[in-house]
Amino acid sequence: MKQNIIAVDFDGTLCENKWPEIGMPNEELIEYLKKRQTNGEKLILWTSRNEEQTQDAVEWCKKYGLIFDAVNDNLPEIVEAFGGNCRKIFANEYIDDRNRSIGSCREKSNMERWAENEVAIACRREKPDRKDGEWDYGCACYESALKAFGSLCEDGHSGFSIGLTKAILNRLINNKPLLPIEDTDEVWSDISDMSGLKGEERNYQCKRMSSLFKYVYADGTVKYRDVDRYRGVNINCPDAPYHSGLIDTVMDELYPITMPYMPADRAFKIYTEDFLVDPAKGDYDTVGILYVITPSMDKVAINRYFKEAPNGFAEIDEAEYVKRKMKVQWDDLLSSDFNRIKEAFGFELYDWQKKYLRDEPIDFPIGRRVGRSFATNLKALLGDGDTVTFDELKRRRCMGKQERIYVDDILDMDARLRAAGFTTNVIKRR
Repeated sequence: MKQNIIAVDFDGTLCENKWPEIGMPNEELIEYLKKRQTNGEKLILWTSRNEEQTQDAVEWCKKYGLIFDAVNDNLPEIVEAFGGNCRKIFANEYIDDRNRSIGSCREKSNMERWAENEVAIACRREKPDRKDGEWDYGCACYESALKAFGSLCEDGHSGFSIGLTKAILNRLINNKPLLPIEDTDEVWSDISDMSGLKGEERNYQCKRMSSLFKYVYADGTVKYRDVDRYRGVNINCPDAPYHSGLIDTVMDELYPITMPYMPADRAFKIYTEDFLVDPAKGDYDTVGILYVITPSMDKVAINRYFKEAPNGFAEIDEAEYVKRKMKVQWDDLLSSDFNRIKEAFGFELYDWQKKYLRDEPIDFPIGRRVGRSFATNLKALLGDGDTVTFDELKRRRCMGKQERIYVDDILDMDARLRAAGFTTNVIKRR
């Protein structure tokens, strides 16, 4: 027969098992069966309830829009096809809370018994006072995983084959295609109107992978973007990964998608930092894209820097990025009365040093070891001065005794400041 027939139980299946009463409806299953029936499939109510109770069940189902083609009986077309009726209900599918697969009717392996014990331990830890039949979110996750594991065991998987099956399952769970995507017309849906495009440019979304998009520009250029391909990680908040159009743009330049496309199991993890220079511009106005951990676990330096501009973010060089970052840092130092300097070096600044750093008028103290060199070096390292490279300092160190003393002091202070988390005017260190 071409049509599909579904036999479904009532208590514990269409509703919560409260026999002889009728429990809460399984609305998900009811809607599923109504959809199947709309597609031309036949439904049979298959229940052990007595005649009166069965009629109550039928009327109850009607309230939810579920009307059966037969109740505890074969369909007329089945009777005709087989030349008579029989006690067994014929169906292509049987839905019953007590259903057990043929594969499960066997002695369990040691591996299955071990898994059951592990899940039981985990569920006791998750919900120590759980009653029989009581639903719990955490336990449900453990038990669902056990079902999947049991299904693999029923199919005879172990060793190498279960590893392959696991890899396939993981890709399906992560919405990753099992075979490479090729740029053929049938895999794309034109979403140009949804994107607001009315001209020659066209946007397409992949039917096999909803995160993959194709952009066809007026000049014929074609680009692809997988919005799940990259994960931003702010180094100051590493536990909250995020997505960014700026990251997409930079990374697509470095790692463009080509066809056929087979997405990696892991996403690219792009490490960034951001900060706000102008308080009027919101949460941040400067971004550093520092490095990436590729799906193959390689660390690759990026070191590209951006500041907010009228039309998005404009790229800047490292020196400008450092100066912007140091301005924020300096403002924080001034507002905290230089407390972080005390933490970095282990001593409190003199009042005259603080005034000097604030550009207030002062009289420098006379004599040696009064802190003048420390104050001037600190301002050179953290203040609004010129940046200097490590190589430049190395060259200056060779220019004489005094220069060597100065450079050594600068480098020592620079190391202490960096260890305390400061950004300094010394850039591009080895």
